[in-house]
Amino acid sequence: MSDSLNRSSTRTVFKIRYSETDQMGVANHARYFDWFAEGRVAWLEERGERYAKWEQEGWILPVVDAQCKYLQAIRFQETMEMIIHVKKFNPRKVIFSYQILKLGETDCIATATTSHVFLNQGKVRRLKPAYYEVFTRTPKRLYQ
Repeated sequence: MSDSLNRSSTRTVFKIRYSETDQMGVANHARYFDWFAEGRVAWLEERGERYAKWEQEGWILPVVDAQCKYLQAIRFQETMEMIIHVKKFNPRKVIFSYQILKLGETDCIATATTSHVFLNQGKVRRLKPAYYEVFTRTPKRLYQ
């Protein structure tokens, strides 16, 4: 995995919506993976990239492994902060890690990782150099 990887994180803030909860008002475990997907998009955007552009050029990043540890319940209308960073990276694979916390608190609610391969024309490929460079960039903060 790359030594030149910029290990800076991206932070996003979101509120738990009613549609994301069960009858007890607790966030459904499957919704976390939607939040992780949004986090990856934000991570790219902070580095000046749009995932939609990658897709238009035939690059997709399918999830090949996903793990989440649920440490505390999240409830309807709570405001959460998610910290996203790239844990490992090489030209064929990237692993993102995530931490979810209640906004303004330090106790972790959930931790997770997702592993992705770089696919183009239906095959795992080495990421083209222009995109490879994205993983060494310093982010431009979108969310303060």
